[in-house]
Amino acid sequence: MKNNTLKASLLAIVASTTLLTAGVYAADNAKDSNDGHGKQGYHQMKGDRGGHHDMRKMFRGLDLTDEQKTELKALFTSHRDEMKQNRPSKEERVAQKEQMLNFITAANFSEDEVRQALAAKQEARQQKAVDMLKLQNQAYQILTPEQQEKFKQRFAKHGKR
Repeated sequence: MKNNTLKASLLAIVASTTLLTAGVYAADNAKDSNDGHGKQGYHQMKGDRGGHHDMRKMFRGLDLTDEQKTELKALFTSHRDEMKQNRPSKEERVAQKEQMLNFITAANFSEDEVRQALAAKQEARQQKAVDMLKLQNQAYQILTPEQQEKFKQRFAKHGKR
């Protein structure tokens, strides 16, 4: 009788350990492979594609020549390098955070100062959007007329989704 109880206890321990290990392993894998979601956010993909993933999708299926692919890659690389140079430094980002904290914690709230700070941020965002559209135009100009027509059709179709 004692022998059966010991075997049953041992079996219960092994089974629970196996299930617990599988659960921990699955949770760890789910945390590591978040498919672009999670801590870094959906649109902040890192790695080979970076933020140009959507740009590359634009040209998928257009049967680009090797020369066109090389030109596009060079264009994207130069744009990426330019964007890195225009990125605010760590000190500037810290200063912006401190400024926002000062707005929140100030004894006398100055609506004009807040509007000026937000206008400067909005202007930077707008310039970034203009630069992205300029890049897309330059990439579009690399295409042949047939590819441009196919691109327009795909763009119109994508807009209807």
